[in-house]
Amino acid sequence: MIVVIILISIATFILLLITDFKMGQISHKKTGYPINTEETHGQYELFSNGLTLFEAFFQDIAEAKVRVDISFFLIDQNEISRKFLDILKKKAQEGVPVHLLGDRLGCYLINKQIRNELKASGVHFAFAEKPRFPLFFYHLNRRNHRKITVIDGKVAYIGGFNVGSNYTGHNPKFGDWRDYHLRYTGAVVEKLHAVFLKDWYESTGEKLTTIKLRHPEGKKVSVLDSDGIGVAEEFNRLIRSASKEIIIGTPYFIPTHELLHSLKNALKNGIELYILVPMKSDHPFVKEAGIVFLNELYQRGAHIKFFDAGFYHSKVFIVDGECADIGTANFDRRSFFLNKEVNTYVYDKTFIAAVRDTYFQDMKDAVPFNESWLKNRSLSTKINEKIAAKLRPLL
Repeated sequence: MIVVIILISIATFILLLITDFKMGQISHKKTGYPINTEETHGQYELFSNGLTLFEAFFQDIAEAKVRVDISFFLIDQNEISRKFLDILKKKAQEGVPVHLLGDRLGCYLINKQIRNELKASGVHFAFAEKPRFPLFFYHLNRRNHRKITVIDGKVAYIGGFNVGSNYTGHNPKFGDWRDYHLRYTGAVVEKLHAVFLKDWYESTGEKLTTIKLRHPEGKKVSVLDSDGIGVAEEFNRLIRSASKEIIIGTPYFIPTHELLHSLKNALKNGIELYILVPMKSDHPFVKEAGIVFLNELYQRGAHIKFFDAGFYHSKVFIVDGECADIGTANFDRRSFFLNKEVNTYVYDKTFIAAVRDTYFQDMKDAVPFNESWLKNRSLSTKINEKIAAKLRPLL
């Protein structure tokens, strides 16, 4: 009898969670804003190594004179994150306004003591996307996944790197961490700043002013600001525009039915499709959730490999060598339907060729997804695939 009561209680709890999540999705479709795409211009530089990125990033912050506005999904507690926070505190003590926005779950290690230290030094800190009632479970899954830094209105950073030892290759579990981050200058900085300012206002109720500057002409760039609506449709548009080649690099490959259909059609039409995903996984079930989709594409001629020289966290999507998407959105359901993300399209063919070369350098020594790999995958992997199939909306 006790076992029956326990099972009924568990089933009821799961049903309540599902109902909460479904109602949250319905509400978000009514109240969320559609993806916003703005064309602008600027200059850009790619970073694919954490140590190199943080060296430039910290130097730019140290040289700030007007204001520093930063948002991250995740800030860890280790040497690199302590150095980051110390630089912000020092800058605030110099009299430069500093605003730091962290996702409530991703930055859970920013405890009260750290927040008090930031406040005492003059850093304005706030959490984004605090879980709340009603629909607590849904809001628990709604994350601000953006990583935006704007310095003096002149320099901006966006991409996949968070702040922590993982991202500098110092975590032995993951080893070398591969990611893409962009450093921007020019008019695009103002567009990225607008995304941060909106997030800060939603999180604090405080309206910060835009830093207006005259910027020289630069290369064409598009900024995509998304709120869990429209990313899948935008990626679908890119896939359908391809005529020769589609390149996808992502830590999590969990496409929608529509995206999978478009990728299959691309292969059917003779378009080369390359997909690079990590061999290791940093979250339960995400790798297994993608295997069925990767297999369907592999059987139709896609070139698929597992990056095994560390952890692959890059978010890159290149079509025909003419448009490259780099930002914070993964090729998964969370980025498509739950998270706040920010991406940019760049169109400079010379730059895209360099990104493409970086991608294929990682592809060269990666492990092929093929019949041999499928045949030799473990029983636990196969079991996890079955479980992951039920969890895809959350992955």
